This record gives sequence, structure tokens and C-alpha cells, in this order.
Amino acid sequence: MGVGKKVIVYKNITDLKPYETNPRKNDNAVEGVAASIKEFGFQSPIIIDKEGVIVAGHTRLKAAKKLRLKKVPCIIADDLTEQQIKAYRLADNKVAERAEWDDELLEFELDGITDIDMDVFGFGDEDEGFTAENDDLAVFEGEDEEDERDPSCQHNVFENQERMQFPCVGFYGIPEMKPTTTTGDKMLRFMDHKEVENLSEYIAHFYYDDYKFMAAWRDPDKYIDLLRQFKAVVSPDFSLYTDFPRALQILSCYRRQWCGAYWQSQGIDVIPDVVWGDKESFKYCFDGLPIGGTVAVSTVGVKNDPTWNNKLSDLFKAGYNEMLERLSPTTILFYGDMIDGLEGNIIRIPSYYEERRKILNARMKEANHG
Repeated sequence: MGVGKKVIVYKNITDLKPYETNPRKNDNAVEGVAASIKEFGFQSPIIIDKEGVIVAGHTRLKAAKKLRLKKVPCIIADDLTEQQIKAYRLADNKVAERAEWDDELLEFELDGITDIDMDVFGFGDEDEGFTAENDDLAVFEGEDEEDERDPSCQHNVFENQERMQFPCVGFYGIPEMKPTTTTGDKMLRFMDHKEVENLSEYIAHFYYDDYKFMAAWRDPDKYIDLLRQFKAVVSPDFSLYTDFPRALQILSCYRRQWCGAYWQSQGIDVIPDVVWGDKESFKYCFDGLPIGGTVAVSTVGVKNDPTWNNKLSDLFKAGYNEMLERLSPTTILFYGDMIDGLEGNIIRIPSYYEERRKILNARMKEANHG
């Protein structure tokens, strides 16, 4: 059998026939394939025999029906014998089961996709390992569904105000933190604490998705002993996206400051995280932050925004300069991609993905020259 160019033909969806004894179950994949076709188009034709019976592409056919398509691209396998068609139908499904993911490369690729929701294709929590009930980081890395429904888990902060009250400032009563002079250039995502031997050499940070560390607010005692092992901890970076409702932006500031103040009350060295949104957020985003000392800022999740342009760059600089004027920090730990024109005593710290990118590039370079 030779290898030649295949001609794509468009067939009415009603003319295609599923193989009656197809042993492959595919119902769980239909939703994701439909989302893929909707986002990227029908890039993989359905393979059929001369009678219109599917050789490969049963899931694509179901997805096409779900999307109510009238015609789909097909390739007619008219150069295969009946035995070869039977064998190919099984082999096409079986070989995919043997494929494995390189987790580092996968995370690197997903991080580079900012304007497409990859969760609809199955790259959600369960693929990232955040849902295991016996994982001692499950609460910080992804909330249990039961926690979402349990009022005691959601509101325990307010139910224990007698032991958890702190001096507050501003119109919104945002908790006040104390300054620290601790600095350093070794920072580690809290969720990666198992990857290093000596935590006391690192400053823990939370510059990743909010939902992965929501327990810092919902169950603040959960990881106190673990947090104490770090050299210092940056207060949790609850997001202040400019398209957030104003009330949620204020709540993010409250949560950040409350957690930072509480951890300080437990003897943990906490470096204040500074985050801002639009200029309207300047009315509350700096409340409770100490004057002087070390602070931390980040461009993670900001510079990766698909709408990043000169306007957003100017907005970031405006917030940064406002921070300098109001807080007069002695040191700024700057985590992530740097922006030109920023002043201050800055210690630039590469982001997690920047470090991983260096490792992967070195690995690929070594492989190419090996």
C-alpha cells in the first residue's frame, strides 16, 4: 500500500453511519471535541469507508451533531482492505492511550495561552492535581466542593472576630499590617513547598490563581506551622482586575490585609503585597499597608493579559508611582517581567514560568546537540 495525498470531501452528516460494534466509549469526550470544533474549526476530517461507515471519528461525528452541523469534512479510506479498516479502527484509538504528558512542558504551554479557556478542553483542576482529598495542599491549591457549600468554612473568619480583630484604617475598615525589613531574591510558590529541602532560605508567595489559595482566607490556621518554616511570606495576592466589580476589588484588599495581619499576629514574618487596579482603586488599595520597609509587587497575570498595551503599561506605572509616594518602601521585591522606567530600590525576581522556561530551553538545547 502506498502513501498518497488524500482528498477531503464534504459529506452530509445524515449520510455517515457509526460502526455498530465500535468498542470505544466516547461520550465523555464529546463536549470537549465540540468545544474544539467551535473554537478552531473542523481541522481533523472523519475517516469513512466507501459505504460511509466511520473508520475513525465517532466522537467528531457526535460533536458535529451536537453543534447541528449539516456537512463535515471526510476522507474516504478506499485504499484499505476490510481487515486493514478493522485493524486501523482499533489502532487509532489504542495508540492515543499510550501517550503521556510532560507536565512541565504542558504547564509552560498552557501559561502561554491567555485568551482561550482551556478548561473546556479538559485542562481543568483534575488535570492539575488540585482535587485529591488526601493531598495536604488540596485546600490551598483548589477548594473542595463541600467547602463551597459549608457556611462554617466560608464565614469562619467573621464568626471568630473576637480573637481575629486587628486595627483597621480607611473608610472600608481594612486591617493594618506592620512593616518588615526582610529582603531576599529567592522566592517560592507556596504550593511548591515540597520541591525544596530548606524552606528557611525562601520567601513564600501566592502569585498564582486565587482559587488555589482561598483557604488562606477561609481556613487561616490550616498552614500556620508550614508558613512559619519559610524565611518570610508575602501576603496573599488576591486579584484586583480592572473589570472586577468595585465591591469585589475592595474585598480582595480586605482579604489580603486581613491574612497578612493575622499571620503577623502568629509570629510569621510577612512582607506586604501591593496590588492595584485602575486609578479609582487608589482610594482603597493602599489602605492598611505600612510606611517604609519591604514590599512585594508582581506583573504575573498583568503583563500576560491579552489586552496588554501602552495604556495598561501606563496604568501599572501610575499605581507603582503612587505606591512609592504613599508608602516610601525601602526595598521592592519585583516578581515577574520588569517594566521600563520604574524607580526605587528594586530586587528583580524571575517568575516561576521564567525559571521553568530557562530549564526547558536548556533541556531542548541539550537534546538538539546531543
